[in-house]
Amino acid sequence: MATVVTYLLVSNPEDPEAVRSHALIDEHELEERPIEDDETEETRPALKFAATSALDDRTDLESPCRQLSEAFPEATVTYCEVEERFDHVEHLRSVVFIGGKRAGHIEHGYVFNVGT
Repeated sequence: MATVVTYLLVSNPEDPEAVRSHALIDEHELEERPIEDDETEETRPALKFAATSALDDRTDLESPCRQLSEAFPEATVTYCEVEERFDHVEHLRSVVFIGGKRAGHIEHGYVFNVGT
């Protein structure tokens, strides 16, 4: 079965608690995930959320992530969607938003064929 894991990274928010309690987080059932601190002076505050669903049931969260970026313009919001089949990554898409505007994206497709 193909699954899609959607990750949302909110980097450098002024008010992390406001991000956690934003309606879009609950509405799209994004669960907060721990972030490993590297304890350096260069570390900025960040929050990571994730949601997993079957490929056929997935909801495109790019637009909600843009809205979240608009709500927290000081933060960098990274949306990453990972499609997996047979325990292999088949498709990866990552989009960065700053101030509600798309700041770039990376997309990689990979087709995994099972032998004949």
